[in-house]
Amino acid sequence: MNTDGSFTCACNSGYSGNGVSCSDINECATDADNCSPQATCMNTDGSFTCACNSGYSGNGVSCSAFCILPDINECIADADNCSPQATCINTFGSFTCTCNSGYIGNGISCTDINEYINECATDADNCSPQATCMNTDGSFTCSCNSGYSGNGVSCSDINECATDADNCSPQATCMNTDGSFTCACNSGYSGNGVSCSG
Repeated sequence: MNTDGSFTCACNSGYSGNGVSCSDINECATDADNCSPQATCMNTDGSFTCACNSGYSGNGVSCSAFCILPDINECIADADNCSPQATCINTFGSFTCTCNSGYIGNGISCTDINEYINECATDADNCSPQATCMNTDGSFTCSCNSGYSGNGVSCSDINECATDADNCSPQATCMNTDGSFTCACNSGYSGNGVSCSG
């Protein structure tokens, strides 16, 4: 700008500086744009542009949702790409995938958590001390040991002597023990309890 006997310099709109040196202002980074909340701001040299996001129409300053057809439920239509070990959740115009309990991943790819955490090996199971823990795909199972009955989480001793589940000789006495039993030949007989002779 000409002045009386001199001149001055001023940076153009969209630039900052002293007029001799000017640099671009990033309106998007400084929130100096007027883009719609449903739009994306893109910085340009000395200015910026606004573009409506997917699913919206308008000039970028004003954006409104549009839907020509009703929402398609990709989960019901089997049009998703979720892992068989994931749950598909429908969203407007799209869907999300979340790995099921016992699995980890992004929902499209899910891995058995036992590849990372083996509940049986890390004592993260709730099996009875009288049970055996068996790792399964995404979980574990508990099974009572021989000589015990129950659901694996709770196991109780089986009295083989009372249930005639022993193999003691008729000339022997059965004695129940924790998880098993022993046989002892009666007085007047000799043997190992399973076989007794007089």
